[in-house]
Amino acid sequence: MGRWDELLLEQTVASLLENAIKYGLGRPIRVRLKATSEKARLTVEDEGIGIAAKDLSRIFGRFERAVSERNYEGLGLGLYTCRAIVEAMDGTVAAQSELGRGSKFTVELPLSGPAV
Repeated sequence: MGRWDELLLEQTVASLLENAIKYGLGRPIRVRLKATSEKARLTVEDEGIGIAAKDLSRIFGRFERAVSERNYEGLGLGLYTCRAIVEAMDGTVAAQSELGRGSKFTVELPLSGPAV
């Protein structure tokens, strides 16, 4: 059990799943949830188009996209919003990816919830 804002957490999970579906090329998506005594870790992993190494450092920025707007719709706010929400709950979000081999997003949140 953790102490987080339910609606904001739901928005974060939904956004990561939507991205995995959108960029996953219809291939399997793996969702894992693990907990330690201090943290919860959520991973969402797809086998889709992946993200180029040069783009990984910027994909959590506002209006940033790793793919052409012509091929995929979106404003480039989903991962930016995820990061803002997770950081507001004193957590972290990170991406690992290789172009053409899929992506893995990891969210870690303290079980105690954000410091007040």
